Parts: sequence; structure tokens; C-alpha cells
Amino acid sequence: MIQRPEADIDLARSALLVAAENDPGLDVEAEMARLDAWAGELGRRLDPSWNNLQRLARLRTFMYEDLGFKGDVQGYYSPSNSLLHSVMSRRLGIPLTLSIVFMEIGWRLGIPFEGVGFPGHFLVRLTGEPGDLLLDPYDHGVSVHEEDCRRMIELTTGGTVPFDPSMIRSLGKRDMVARLLFNLKVACLKAGDDKGALSAVERLLLLHPNDPPELRDRGLLLYRMDRYRDAREGLRAYLRSRPQALDREVIERHLAALDMMLASPPGPPREA
Repeated sequence: MIQRPEADIDLARSALLVAAENDPGLDVEAEMARLDAWAGELGRRLDPSWNNLQRLARLRTFMYEDLGFKGDVQGYYSPSNSLLHSVMSRRLGIPLTLSIVFMEIGWRLGIPFEGVGFPGHFLVRLTGEPGDLLLDPYDHGVSVHEEDCRRMIELTTGGTVPFDPSMIRSLGKRDMVARLLFNLKVACLKAGDDKGALSAVERLLLLHPNDPPELRDRGLLLYRMDRYRDAREGLRAYLRSRPQALDREVIERHLAALDMMLASPPGPPREA
């Protein structure tokens, strides 16, 4: 999917393929059909003469009142909030996954949405309107203004990072998939799920094969999972890609420990 041209990437299918790595029983086609059914139901409620703002108003009502979607405040950092099928079933999610549902329904009805990679809080842009319209699918699709963005970035960073207009630029689908995988990696790490985090990292490396932080994280996760040869290869690749890394000394200590473990003969088998 990610090897296709940007215009041919199916965002929802990509997100569901990511989710299928964590849930082998996931029926991707059934979930895609559910999105189609939602869009079909909403489409029957729209007047063909309506403009995009009128269709947007009806989409908000449909998604947040009729379907009951809302932001997951209690379990925000749960890995399930980065698995699209779980978000669709529970009607709970984080800004990015709720935005994917919001955009996918809208795209099926011809509403020109774009994803906006605002730091720490994904947004959606309705193009074609005067000045473009920013929307927050985590909060019932309400309109967001520049002052709101300034306030959000101040809260997120404690005032250490000033707002910059580049923060509200549109993202392509490939970048949205990367952000989804990064969110999933972080959520799995918080949940102590090293296997899930490694799966996310390996898919991030399909998108960006030589990304130094992901090479490092892959090596460290493999180390924690006792896959020492693979860990050593991964950490060496990280240092080759970033010779002046600030954590070089720490990584070199890990590599020295791995060399010692791999050089040691295996111990006697444990008694039953």
C-alpha cells in the first residue's frame, strides 16, 4: 500500500492493515464495508444542492450524535485508540483516529478534507472555504482558529515552543500512516507491550528505512526481547546512521554488553 503513489494510498485500509498486525482476526473488508455503509446512510440524508458547509454540519450530527463517537479521555494512551477497527467499534478514539473516520466518511461524500499534523493534536482542514476551515474531530468536529492553536501548543509544551503557521500545514496520507504508527508505538511502550511496539517500529521503517530514532528503538526493543544478534545489528545500524548521536556512549555500552553475551558459551540446560 505505501509503495503506491500518494493519491492511490487508501488511508482507512492502511490503518486497518496496521490494526490487523495486532489483531489477526480482524476482517479488513468488513470494516471497510462499515465505513461505506455509514457514508451511504449519511448520503441519503443530504440534499444534492447543499454546499460543503451544509454537508459538514450534517456530518457532525451524524458522527457525534447518531453514531455517538467521542474522544477517549479516560483511556487516551491505550493502544486500542490507535487501532482503527477498535475505534470504530467502541466509538472512542484519539484525535488522529477520529479524524480518519471523519475524513473517510466525508471523502465518500465528496467533502474535500485534508489532514493537518498539528503537534500533539491532529486536526482536519475543509478546503475551498475562505481562509480554509480547521476542524477538531476529537471535539465533535468544532471549528478551530489560530488563537486556539496557539493556546493548544502553549499547553502542550508549557510555553517552550511558540506557534508557527507551518504547524497547521496539511499532511499526505503516507505521513498520516507514519503518525498513526508512531502513536501506536508510544501507546504499546506505555502498556509494556514490546512486541506491539516492535511491530509498529518495523512498519515505520518500511516508510522511512533509515530513520535513526526508529533504528535505535528497534535495536533497544530487540535487546529487551532477548533477540541479541538482531539487537546488535540494529544498534550498529543506528550508530552508522548517526555517528555523532548524543546517546552514542549509552548505545556503545549496550553494544559492549551484547558482544559479551554473544561471545559467552550457552549455559547448561535448566532442570525440569
